[in-house]
Amino acid sequence: MFVCLLRRWLGKLYFLTVAFVPSWMASFCAILVERPSRRGLLCLYVANVATETYWRMLESRGLVHPIKYGRVMIFGLSATILLLLYRSGLHKTQNDGLFDIIRFVVGKSEEAHAEDAERPPDRPPVARPAIPHGSILRIVHDKVMGFLRALPKHFSCPHRDSCVSYTLQGGTKLFCVGLGLQLTLSLVFQMGKILRNPSAIKRILRSRDVMKIALFLGGFSALFRATSCSLRHVLGRDSPYHAVPAGLLASTMFSQYPDTSVCLYIMWKMLQITYKLGIERKIVPRIPGATIFLYCTFTATLFHVAMVEPRNLRPSYWKFLHSLSGGRSAAIDRIPVDLWGLETSKQLMEVLKSTRTDFNVKFLL
Repeated sequence: MFVCLLRRWLGKLYFLTVAFVPSWMASFCAILVERPSRRGLLCLYVANVATETYWRMLESRGLVHPIKYGRVMIFGLSATILLLLYRSGLHKTQNDGLFDIIRFVVGKSEEAHAEDAERPPDRPPVARPAIPHGSILRIVHDKVMGFLRALPKHFSCPHRDSCVSYTLQGGTKLFCVGLGLQLTLSLVFQMGKILRNPSAIKRILRSRDVMKIALFLGGFSALFRATSCSLRHVLGRDSPYHAVPAGLLASTMFSQYPDTSVCLYIMWKMLQITYKLGIERKIVPRIPGATIFLYCTFTATLFHVAMVEPRNLRPSYWKFLHSLSGGRSAAIDRIPVDLWGLETSKQLMEVLKSTRTDFNVKFLL
């Protein structure tokens, strides 16, 4: 509707009125209908995809070049700031589920540093039931755990057991969680192949990709805890600022699972949370309608890129638009758009081939 109105008012189509301006106007109308509680989540999602799209646009024009470990650096900086907020206790004013995930990964003991928090008492000795004769595994387990727990810890450490036990427990638990998560996702997404060829499950279990999330989560937790404990031993005290070196070092494990979506999600959540904290402390002003403006701008960018330069759009988002529109996102004639020199028609054919989509309209309106 807005495309036709703009063409009628202006007499012809311009570069921005092909998709960006009408998409912005349509997004504005759509977000006003949405519940206010959901607007932030929608804005966060399109911001994630649009940020990657902006980079692709700049890269296709030769203005930027791929940065080695760029995603690791973005994740590391963003995660470190969030960990600093978590260790400082500033997160308590923000009712955000992301800090529940941080608490699960790095441990509840790190939530407040030892000078301000009430340290939990040391673990009292627990009477264990008699071990049946021949239970070698149980005997070895108890011996190893007893040895690890008996190792020393610094008085400022907020955890109960020794530093070595604390580090290994966190790393092992998150490694198992990551391994289970990756196996579940792999089996679910490849269920069709498994049903057609049951032997494919062996290939999935032997794949190196199965270990990526496990190595990332387990390594992140272990490195953060080990670094935090080491700093307490060396400096003789606890401090929330220990989260900076610990977070940066732990973030190097993101190189095992350098997912763009995760990286950008953490970055935008960090910006959102720090902005809210800045408003609470009256450091930055509250901008009325900022969420709506950003949502409309990011969504308009995605629709514009899908129309004019689809090669720069994330393939999964192109498939989403193609499915949502019933194939109309591909069926729109791009030949008139080629006059702007972006080879739009050629890009469209490449995208259709790589994403296995087509021109066919799936349903009629």
